[in-house]
Amino acid sequence: MKHILLPAMLVASMCAATTVKAQEDVNPLLKYISKENNFEASVGGRMFADVAYFHSEWTPMNSGAAITDARVHAALKYGKWYLYADFGFGFGEFSQKNLFVRYNFKESAKGIHSVKAGYYNEPSSMSMMTSSYNYHFITRPTTAQALAPGRALGATYKFYNQHFFADQGIFAQLKYNNQKEGYQGLSLSGRWLWKPVNDNQVTFQFGAGARYERINAGEVIKDGVYQTNMHIASNMQTYVDKTTEFLSCDLPWAKNAFTISPEFLVKTDRFFGRGEFTWKKVWKERPDGVMFESQLGGQQSWQTLVSWQNGNPLRPTTLNGAYVELGYLICGKAYTYDDEYGLLKGMGDKNSLEVVARYSYTNLTDITNGDMFLIGNHKFYPNGLIVDYPASSSIDGGTLHAVTLGLNYSFNQYIKLMAEYQYSNLSNVYFPNDQNFNQLQLRVAFAF
Repeated sequence: MKHILLPAMLVASMCAATTVKAQEDVNPLLKYISKENNFEASVGGRMFADVAYFHSEWTPMNSGAAITDARVHAALKYGKWYLYADFGFGFGEFSQKNLFVRYNFKESAKGIHSVKAGYYNEPSSMSMMTSSYNYHFITRPTTAQALAPGRALGATYKFYNQHFFADQGIFAQLKYNNQKEGYQGLSLSGRWLWKPVNDNQVTFQFGAGARYERINAGEVIKDGVYQTNMHIASNMQTYVDKTTEFLSCDLPWAKNAFTISPEFLVKTDRFFGRGEFTWKKVWKERPDGVMFESQLGGQQSWQTLVSWQNGNPLRPTTLNGAYVELGYLICGKAYTYDDEYGLLKGMGDKNSLEVVARYSYTNLTDITNGDMFLIGNHKFYPNGLIVDYPASSSIDGGTLHAVTLGLNYSFNQYIKLMAEYQYSNLSNVYFPNDQNFNQLQLRVAFAF
C-alpha cells in the first residue's frame, strides 16, 4: 500500500501545479469549478501604482507617480487542456500579454510532459520567466531587460519533475509578421535545470538558459539594400520614468545572435539567493558587394572591394551582464517554490515582511582597442585619428552598476506594498556628465 500511496501523492502534488493557479499571480477570487471537477474557469486582474523620486547629476529623470501596470486575465481548464489570456492597460495603453494553450499529454510519478503554443515568454531567463507580481523587486534587473527575451509567438515542449526541468521551443521574431520585407526571423530558446535538493524546506538548483536567434526584420535603405538591426535597451530599473537613453545601443546588420545565461537558486523557509550571468554575441551580415558597387563613380569612391571593407569595418559585438538577489523573510510562513516553472514564488502570506537586496551589472559596451570617442561629433575614431575613414565598429550603449535595497510587506496574497532605494553608477561616452543616480520608489500592488 505504501508503494502505491507515495507515487500517487507525488503525482497529485505535481498535477496541482498545472491548475489555473500556475499562471496567475494569486488564487482568483472569481472562479468556477464544475461538479465533476474536470472543468475550471477564472477571471482576475492586477494593478501596480508606483511613486518614484530621482536624483541625477546632469540629465534629469522625471519623478512622479504612474499606473505602471493594469491587467485583466481569464483562464479555462478542461481535463488536460489549459487556456490562458492576459491583456494589459498600463500607462493608459492597450498591450497584448500572455495568450496561449497548453496540453499535458503525460503525467506520472516520473514527471509531467506538456506542449504549449501561443504568445508568452521565451524560456531562457529565470528573471524574465518570473511574473512581475511575484517578483521580490519593483523591476527586473537591467541585465534581464536588455539581454534576455520577452514574449514571442511560438511553441514549446516541457518536462519537469522534482529534480529536473527542461523547457525548450521555437519562436517567431515578430508576432504580427509586420516586417518591411522578407520573412520575420526566428529564435530557438530553452532553459534546463537540475535540482539536487528540492523538498518542502530547501531547494537548490542550477542550470542555464540558451537562445539562438536569426534576425531578418529590417528596412530598405538606399539602392534597394535591405538592412537588419537589433535594438538593445533597458530602463533604469524603474517604470515611472521609462527612458532607455542611458543604457541602449543599436547593432546595424545584426544577423545571428547567441545568448547563454547560467543561473542558480537557493531557497529555505526564511532565505533565498538567486542570480544569473548573461553573455550575448551578435554576428553581422552585410551585402558588401552591392554597397561597394553603388558608391562607384563618386568623387571619393573606393576603387576596390577590400579597400571599401577596410574603410567600413564590420565585426561581431559581445555584450554581458549579471545580477545577484538576496532575500530574508522577517515575518510570514515560508518562501515557496514552483516546480512547474523552476521559480521562486512571490510573497503572499498574511502580514508577511521581507528585506531584499540586489546587485546588478549590465555592459552594453564593446569598444575596439585604440578607438577614441569625440563628444562633439558623437562618433568613435579608430587609432585616435580624427579622419572620416576608416570608420569605427565600436559600440557604447553604456555600463551600469546598480545596488538596490528593498522592504516588502504583504497584507495578504491580494495586496502588497514595496519600497526600494537604489544607487546606480553609469559609464557612457554619450553622457559624460551622468554618472551617479539615486532613486526612491514605492509600489502599491493588488491582484484578484
